[in-house]
Amino acid sequence: AVVSTQSTGEELQSEQQQELRNLVFNEKYAAAFALSLSLNMPYKCLGVAQKILELEDGKAQLRNLIDNLQMDQIESLLAYLATWNTNSKHTIIAQNVLFALLSSGQSQSLAENPKLRVHWEALIPYTERHFERLSKLQQQSTFLQYTWDRMKLSEL
Repeated sequence: AVVSTQSTGEELQSEQQQELRNLVFNEKYAAAFALSLSLNMPYKCLGVAQKILELEDGKAQLRNLIDNLQMDQIESLLAYLATWNTNSKHTIIAQNVLFALLSSGQSQSLAENPKLRVHWEALIPYTERHFERLSKLQQQSTFLQYTWDRMKLSEL
């Protein structure tokens, strides 16, 4: 009886993963995002978030999607964000999802929920690190542009 229950659970998980692949293939990203959250698949969720953000109105769609999430899904999403944010390759997506979360209609309840505190605290150090890195890049870019402009003037 234990073996059949185990294989039934594996079959269900396999079916859900296939459903997730089909949703992404058919560009039903809102459903795919919610399903990846419920299946506890953070990097699949990241991929779906990236697909949503590539759409013309992706940021608005993401914000609307987040508005409809349940608190347990938001808690999972925050945990995913903290993980994604540790890798600079995923920072842009993570920060866009974070912005959508903070600008959603859910923002007030997020601040009041003590269970989410650990996730907020995990986001802070890497967000600060990425901000410092981008600030340095902007400063270097400005200096490079200034140098280039001076070089062009000296040629005249």
